[in-house]
Amino acid sequence: MNKSGLSILRHLDAAAESSFPISTSMLRQFIASEGFRQLDEPGLKGELQYLEDKGLIAKSPKVISPENPHWRITANGRDLYAQNQA
Repeated sequence: MNKSGLSILRHLDAAAESSFPISTSMLRQFIASEGFRQLDEPGLKGELQYLEDKGLIAKSPKVISPENPHWRITANGRDLYAQNQA
């Protein structure tokens, strides 16, 4: 797991405690503040797709503006993140 993927999982894990999923644009801001500024929007979307394909994150169902996905961490994602915490 690369560091940007772990950063995404960390933010989604923290958001899970408040029961609020996070939008793609908000995730981009969060991980940019941690030094991942080189990860542009297409790169972030690719990383999110990879994490979703692995079953570590999932899109939250939305009725309004479903074209702007919000993300949540899955149980597998929480387990993997917990194993990789330093």
